[in-house]
Amino acid sequence: RKYITYPTTNLTMKKSGLLLLASCSSSSAFQQVVNSNRLQNGNVPLSGNRIPQTVRYMQPSSIEISDDVKGRSRRLGNQAEKSFKSSSGDKRVPRTELLAATLDSVEDIDNTVASLLGRFEIPTPGPNTVEAATKVLSASLLITGNTVGSSMFVLPDAVGGVGLMNGSALFIGLYLYNLISGFLLADVAIKLHESSECEVPASFKDFADAAMKSEAAGNAIGAASLLINSCFLAFGISHAGHLVANTLPGFGLEPTMVAAGFATILAIASFTQTNHGLEKIANVAVMVLFSSFASLLLPSLANVADPMGTLLAPGTNPEGFGPAASAAIPLILSSLTYQNIVPSITKLLDFDRTKSSVAIALGSFLPVAVYIAWCFAALGGGLDNSTTSGAGGAAFTAFSASALIGSCVACIMSLAEEYESIISSAFSSDQYCSVKDKFSIPAVTMAVAPPAAVVLATGCSDLTCALHFCGAFVTPFLYGLLPIMLFQTITKKDGEIASSPSLMSTILAGGAVGFIGQEIIHDISQMIA
Repeated sequence: RKYITYPTTNLTMKKSGLLLLASCSSSSAFQQVVNSNRLQNGNVPLSGNRIPQTVRYMQPSSIEISDDVKGRSRRLGNQAEKSFKSSSGDKRVPRTELLAATLDSVEDIDNTVASLLGRFEIPTPGPNTVEAATKVLSASLLITGNTVGSSMFVLPDAVGGVGLMNGSALFIGLYLYNLISGFLLADVAIKLHESSECEVPASFKDFADAAMKSEAAGNAIGAASLLINSCFLAFGISHAGHLVANTLPGFGLEPTMVAAGFATILAIASFTQTNHGLEKIANVAVMVLFSSFASLLLPSLANVADPMGTLLAPGTNPEGFGPAASAAIPLILSSLTYQNIVPSITKLLDFDRTKSSVAIALGSFLPVAVYIAWCFAALGGGLDNSTTSGAGGAAFTAFSASALIGSCVACIMSLAEEYESIISSAFSSDQYCSVKDKFSIPAVTMAVAPPAAVVLATGCSDLTCALHFCGAFVTPFLYGLLPIMLFQTITKKDGEIASSPSLMSTILAGGAVGFIGQEIIHDISQMIA
């Protein structure tokens, strides 16, 4: 018995499959691969175009394949059989149908599918399974709390412009887009952690400094991350001031003063609690969010007069679908953003790829369901009818408050991570080896003070334009183009062979360019008009 091991696909042929050998006996690509190996047991080299006598007349038998390439080997066998039949029917047809290009194309497709499905390996049940599942669920709720925020209050108008059916399709498409981005960022964090004994990447500036080895790139990426998270935090602080002032009208509270007090409470909690303590606060906010949302949503759905009419209603934007989509996509993309907390999620889950992937997929899908149901209830008129009652008003207040708290806490964690990186790089040469479980007072102050100052300077006005700007320009760069550059850089750094852009990278790059391009075209058309 002789064995041939194909080094690229780990395909081992037992007793030498006759069909595969016959179809490849004249293939130079096959000879180049096999000539570098020797047959086991017999130690017979393959030279030129000759098949050794001991191998040439073997009878066909089974092919032993490892579990992860069963599907690939089955397709290769079918292609080889077709090639053998074709060459047997026509002597003029050369026996070289199983080309290296075929193997490459099959491998590219399999690698793309395996890169997605391989993240969700089900662990073997054991005594720590429940604890691990609880930890993953906790991290998922942290992502949900970071995603669901005050931005949802402006979504019904944006979705109504394109119609609920088209808006739901936009939600699903942008969820998948952000999911690919989150997976790549998680891989970057994990690879950076695995490539160093003490390095714990916790911010995008750390990613650029460690992966790209460029101080200028790190500063630019850190500035973009600070900008987008500061915009979200300012938007949340502003809406918190209006929420409290409108909920307690008898006290005569000024929204600006309430916003300042809310920012102060968040700052004190952020530097007195550990990272896990802040995670628990965000999880409690998410639990209150879902419980109040359920008590608010069920009556609202029952009060929708025409469910099918609401779902199939056309867009209300008088300019048509194009301008309505241009206005809705940046707001939806901003509302679904959670990638700012992916480094913290991988750290909380001990840089485990499977746990991080499950937490990202689950934690980012729950806001999509919440947003679609929220828009359905609001556009159908059920939300207005439910909030007029006492119980409905209380549920709406609890829902709004929990969404604001969870989102603001997550934004502060991300901002504090960035400022900790800046402080460490400025005052310490060993910036990556010190693992901190609590944010410093300077980092928290720098994270909260600028957004709060913007809110006070604008008189606690509506900052929806800030979300639109982030979704149109900053988000496509920071969470679309940047993950591709970081992933490719860290992959080359690890010594992996460079390959053509993958399907995931192509989707991210095309989406980012498309988002920025459509916003530029929309702005130019408005200026001309």
